[in-house]
Formats: sequence, structure tokens, C-alpha cells
Amino acid sequence: MHDRPPPLPASLRNHYQWLLARSDAPPSRLLDIGAGQGRLLSLAGEAVRERLVGIDPKRPGERADSRIARVIGDGQRLPFAGNSFDFVVETETLEWVRDPVSLLREAARVCSPDGLVVTDDTDWDTLVFAAGDAKLGRRILRAFCDSGPNGWIGRMAPSLMRRAGLRAIEVHVRVIAEQEFKPGALSFWQVQVIDEWLRAKALVTTQELNDWRADLHQAADCGDYLFSANRYVCVGRPA
Repeated sequence: MHDRPPPLPASLRNHYQWLLARSDAPPSRLLDIGAGQGRLLSLAGEAVRERLVGIDPKRPGERADSRIARVIGDGQRLPFAGNSFDFVVETETLEWVRDPVSLLREAARVCSPDGLVVTDDTDWDTLVFAAGDAKLGRRILRAFCDSGPNGWIGRMAPSLMRRAGLRAIEVHVRVIAEQEFKPGALSFWQVQVIDEWLRAKALVTTQELNDWRADLHQAADCGDYLFSANRYVCVGRPA
């Protein structure tokens, strides 16, 4: 079977298009650290001219796009020579990394002197799911934010970049918003992540999670649903 990523939610497509436009010209060589399902790579393929590479510790399936190289590896020890790329990006990867400064140093090492290193991370404390039971929603989100990987890493990214030797650092805050709660929406996927994480950790009861999902569906059916989240984007240049 082909390792074809699922369609990008419109909210995320718009965000990624803005992200790729941080370069003065369409990048010719792009590296995605923590590429996951390759959704950013697929979108980047519409603009990147020469080389698209994604690296992730998980084994990818068969490539759906022959122009995209998928590499199994560690972002803290990139198997590439210096000056191999002119746009190096991570999206929601730093929160899982034990030593984020080493990842950013590696990103700077493989980036060309006039290229860009970009971090893009959701701030978990800014997740908003508008629904009827606000008290239950706060309990669910607090349990998730306080128990998982570092969901505040985006707030630390400028400092981490400076420690990694990057310069001319720009900081942007992007708000992603949706009014739909259905398969294919970013917030629907986010709820699945939260649900699976909290069930595995047994931090809230199964009934509470079921009630929360039902509340979200009811709000969406009534036209009262809203999701929003802040994404912190930092852009730096190799020293």
C-alpha cells in the first residue's frame, strides 16, 4: 500500500502555506525533521523545485510521491552533510525531543548559510474547544497539558534557537481556528490524540471522555462549536 498522507485540513493547509512563504523565494531543498505522515512534504512538493526530504524515527511505508525521500533517523543526529538544504523545518517535534538544542544545532549545520531554520509548535495551554460543559472541558485539557510531552516548547523556541547559535530570529504567533467537528478537521484529530493519551494514562475516567466527545458533537450539531489553538513559529538563520 502507498504511504499516502490523509488530506490536509483547510486550516492546516493555510498555515503550512504561510509557513513555506517565510522564504524570500520558493526553497529548492527542504528538510522536514519529524516528518510523520508527510503532510507538510506533500504540500511543499507543490513549490519546492529540487529536493524534498523527511526524517522520522518511525519506518515509512511505500512512497506515494517519488520525489520525496523518506529517511529513518534521529533529528538530533542528522545523516546529512552541511549545506544540504536551504529550508529546514520541524512541526510539533521539539516537544518530543530530549535535547531540543541539539536538534536545532543539527538543523543549523545542514542548512545553507543563507537558508532558514523554522520551528512550528502548538501551545497546548491555548487549546480551546467551545462546547456546553466548560468545567469538563477544562478538566480534560488540563489533564492533557500537564501530563504529556513539553506542550510549552513553542514559548521556549526563541531561547533554544539562540542557544543553538541561530541568529536574526523572528517570532510569530499564528491562531488556527475551525468551526467544524468532523473527520478530516484538525480539531477532530486533536481530540483523538487527547482521548487516546488520557485513556492510556488513566488520568480521567472513560465516562468523562465519552461525555466530552458527546458534548463536542452536540455543540457542532447546533452550530455552536469552535476550536482554536496558538502555534508559535520561530524563524532563524545559521550563524
